[in-house]
Amino acid sequence: LVELTQGQLTVRWMPALAFLLAAVVSFSTGSSFSTMGLLIPLSISVTFHLLAPLNAAVPDHPLMLATIGAVLAGAIFGDHCSPISDTTVLSSAAAGCDHLNHVATQMPYAAFVAFVALLVGYLPIGLGYSVFWMLPIGLVVVVAGVRLLGRTPNGNAQT
Repeated sequence: LVELTQGQLTVRWMPALAFLLAAVVSFSTGSSFSTMGLLIPLSISVTFHLLAPLNAAVPDHPLMLATIGAVLAGAIFGDHCSPISDTTVLSSAAAGCDHLNHVATQMPYAAFVAFVALLVGYLPIGLGYSVFWMLPIGLVVVVAGVRLLGRTPNGNAQT
């Protein structure tokens, strides 16, 4: 992977790509832990080798930490939304609701938060913005989005 991405990929895109790849793999397999076990070594290796020419290949580099966090968050998101995930199946069974209804009702909220994490988190951090600016902005966007777009259990808009 390191050789294939040489000259094709810049390190600034690694957090966003890691998030998207982890989300797709985890959604497809229904397993967050196996996704983490598969993608953490790959993501760390590629990110390290992309940082090396910049003389910035240190374990606590913000892009390295963001890439690791992106894999973890993407894996949890994909697992949470996957209809074949054991936690999704068990939570709908324990709640006594239809499984596909459970998936359909949790998907918009999880997808919204993933979209905000990507647009207000991983992309700006890759471009060099500080996480200390992006976290409060992301929090405000998520709270505002849920207040504006969220629905009560009976289907009415929140007030």
